[in-house]
Amino acid sequence: MIADLRALPSTTWFRLVPFAAVAALVMGIPTDLIENPIFGRPVAAGPVDYVIWLVTSALIGLIFAIRVPAATDLDEDSRPLWGGFVSFLAVGCPVCNQAVVALVGTSGALNWWAPVQPLVGLLALGILVVALRRRLATYQLVACPIPSAAGY
Repeated sequence: MIADLRALPSTTWFRLVPFAAVAALVMGIPTDLIENPIFGRPVAAGPVDYVIWLVTSALIGLIFAIRVPAATDLDEDSRPLWGGFVSFLAVGCPVCNQAVVALVGTSGALNWWAPVQPLVGLLALGILVVALRRRLATYQLVACPIPSAAGY
């Protein structure tokens, strides 16, 4: 996989930046990892939250920079979207997740969900690494060549 990453054209690495920035904003603003007046966070984010947020944003950016998926590709390979969603759950405030609070209550969210969130972050990273490997594997594939006019 490292050799495949090194073989990418330099333009891919430049395209990574805006895609990663969008992913970081989409995850960072509602989880209040990026300070903003709209969202609040009653439980402070830890260093692991920031690491998971930044690494998953970079992976999402790289996956999309290699090849922006067409609408039909999203049906076949939705791993980057799932990886982003799982990462969002991993870095969000444990008591702000209404589904978790509804299922286990506020104390359950703090005592059960909060300790599990780093593992959920690792799951997100795993999903994104699988998506990256698949994207790299299909990056070099080319369609059937068009026959030349001389052959007719």
